[in-house]
Amino acid sequence: MTRIPGIHVVRNRLKRMLESWPPMKLTILGSGTGVPNGERSSSGYFVETGNARIMMDCGAGTLHALARYGLPWERMTHLFISHFHLDHIGELASLFFAFRHGRQSSRSQPLTVIGPRGLDDILSALKQLFGSNLFSPQFPVELRMLAPNERVELGNDGLLSVAKTPHTDESLAVRIDSDGQTICYTGDTGFSEDVARFFSKTDLLVSECSFKMRREGVPHLSVEEVGKMADLAEASRLVVTHFYFEVNEAQLEKEIEEHYPGEVLIGRDGMIVDF
Repeated sequence: MTRIPGIHVVRNRLKRMLESWPPMKLTILGSGTGVPNGERSSSGYFVETGNARIMMDCGAGTLHALARYGLPWERMTHLFISHFHLDHIGELASLFFAFRHGRQSSRSQPLTVIGPRGLDDILSALKQLFGSNLFSPQFPVELRMLAPNERVELGNDGLLSVAKTPHTDESLAVRIDSDGQTICYTGDTGFSEDVARFFSKTDLLVSECSFKMRREGVPHLSVEEVGKMADLAEASRLVVTHFYFEVNEAQLEKEIEEHYPGEVLIGRDGMIVDF
């Protein structure tokens, strides 16, 4: 049965058509998990706004993906870490090694590293393993550890805010508002109406979609739960990623559309979404 888009979907589509905002751009660096996959690297995303360039998570494979997809990694302004599982931070040390030894141009602009409380302990452990200079890449680095509901300004017209997700003790979801546009990212999460409300009326929701069916006691989202959370959030568009199952794109899109009336995109490494 064909579902008629809800009023929130129509409203947000008209908003994008009638108003001329500077574009916000998402590039998927990694749409997979910690399970080795020849087509999907571990979690990572790159968001470009009017005056901010933000990497969200840096799992295995995402560092070289920055170059593969022609992204301005040397001019990254912010790095957001959602939580401390290896498929989300596995290349954190490598990224800073590249900042220190792989840049082709000089830099004075600071990089702000944003994440949950406890991120300083992760950085300290990596310094012990790889040397105290690892996080001194010859330009300023600022660490901002956020508690749920705290926020960071992104230049003159942007805001990054976080909310707690039911996954690990520290796990956070993120919302980026910039010049009238919004992108939200679940990180890893179980089903949560509170998190859905945090994403309210976002233009683009990037959501984990770990399992076909719900797994009791495992704090990840099933296909049905992804659709229901996106619908509760009244998101205009939904990008699903972070799959532990073999993806049939047409079938997965159809299954999500049973619970969510908006536009569904099945995430792939290298996918670009402009809005």
